[in-house]
Amino acid sequence: MIINIEQGAIQGQYYKTRPSNKPFVSFLGIPFAKPPVGELRFKPPVKHPGWTGVYKAFSKKKKCVQLDPVSMEKVFGSEDCLYLNIFVPQEINEKKPVMIFVHGGVFNFDSGSSNLYSPDYLIEENVILVTFNYRLNVLGFLNLDIDDCPGNMGLKDQLLAFKWVKENIAAFGGDANNITVFGISAGSVSIHCHILSPLSKGVFQRAIMQSGCAFNPWTINLKHKNAALKLAADLGCPSDDPHEIVQYLRRVPLNDLVNATKVESISKEQREILVYQFVPTIESDQVSERLISAHPEELSKTATSIPLISGLTDLEGMVFFGDHRIGKLIPPLRNVEEFIEFFKGDVKSDEVKKRIRSFYFNGHDLKTDIENLESICKITGDVFFTRDFHKGFVHLLEKGNTPAYNYEFKFDGEINLIKRFFSSKKPNLRKLKGACHADETSYLFLANSFEFTPKPNSRELRMCRTICKLWTNFAKTGNPNSSDLKFKWDCTSLENPKHLSIDGDDTHMVEGEVNGARVKFWKDIAELVKLNEKL
Repeated sequence: MIINIEQGAIQGQYYKTRPSNKPFVSFLGIPFAKPPVGELRFKPPVKHPGWTGVYKAFSKKKKCVQLDPVSMEKVFGSEDCLYLNIFVPQEINEKKPVMIFVHGGVFNFDSGSSNLYSPDYLIEENVILVTFNYRLNVLGFLNLDIDDCPGNMGLKDQLLAFKWVKENIAAFGGDANNITVFGISAGSVSIHCHILSPLSKGVFQRAIMQSGCAFNPWTINLKHKNAALKLAADLGCPSDDPHEIVQYLRRVPLNDLVNATKVESISKEQREILVYQFVPTIESDQVSERLISAHPEELSKTATSIPLISGLTDLEGMVFFGDHRIGKLIPPLRNVEEFIEFFKGDVKSDEVKKRIRSFYFNGHDLKTDIENLESICKITGDVFFTRDFHKGFVHLLEKGNTPAYNYEFKFDGEINLIKRFFSSKKPNLRKLKGACHADETSYLFLANSFEFTPKPNSRELRMCRTICKLWTNFAKTGNPNSSDLKFKWDCTSLENPKHLSIDGDDTHMVEGEVNGARVKFWKDIAELVKLNEKL
């Protein structure tokens, strides 16, 4: 199939989905921006000018440059990485709704590759799927408070990809006025940033936020200038002038630049886990086009209201079991104080420690290994995801003019990819029942790299079809419900909070906020900290 757009002609290839053999057309590796290399390193993305002849969109492109997330030693990927992939159901009928996926990876890892995010399940629901890459780590998020290096280049890559889709998707049979963005973890945080930013207004109509919002404590670096100056000094830059620094860093070899972002030491106020310096930042008023112009709390007061799905998994904290510092405590954990030390920035008094010990560890150390695993999982998940979850959509509820749907994904099946990964290294984790952070993506996308395909007529295949039906119903109409589902998903509200427990054949509505008691605990802790600071 050949498609003609402003940039030129693009040729795609026909495939069939697994498991249903539905035909679709795949367009891989379409450039949406000029390669951000040379003088464009650290600058906002520039629209790709196009090509002559027919662009054969047959093969995926390299990931954006990143450290290996397992070893944190090897650097791989390419600076020339701003490409997107489009997957189109073959049937030519009315214009199709469009879903754009934003990958996660704490703004430092991963890509939009079909190795992990193959479209098979979603294509079967007759939507167009778009995946893409955006710049990561220092190349995507260095901020020197100048137009030559304004910060949030990765988020601006995302926005340019969204705009590219809006301008061109009609040629692929898509509805440019019916675009839903959805993402996981840092991808979800990114979507929240776009919801809050005036720059992104009107580019998409609906959003799905999976396990992440801009209020999570790992998402915004409020001391970005310190990180930039330290990086420059570590790499031998003799100046502290931002314009001279950016010119110097453009000449630094790629591997040296990325290797210099490894965190060798942390300050007393920083947590010992999840320390990444190059993530979204608040942009200086000296910068021309600011995507994040103020703190998310300020931006949420004037943010546009759009229909939203937002949710968590029940074992969010398991994702931190791969951290080597926490990993050495699993199992056994015999000293709660040792574990609580990981949360330096959140635990500022003996009274807070005492309350955490009582709430999560029943006030004592000696518990069974499985109880310790559950406690560690709850507190890490709560600190990094759950306690700020409600803030991600409360401004929509306060305005009361658009639907917000909440969920908790709990399904524990054979293709829970992230949980399987951690359990393979630590078999004891298999005792924990539930879904790890990002496990629902295993039921939205086929992971070609791992070949975890659900068996015919299995509970896993039914889970795939249920969650894909919910997500695509929402993308089509703004309402996730349909008559072929065995349950009804009701909106949440300030007066009557409720959420959908997504657990395979036991999917059902639950009254109250997701993990309401634990969210209230951290609200009370925040009040205690404020009180202590006043004293």
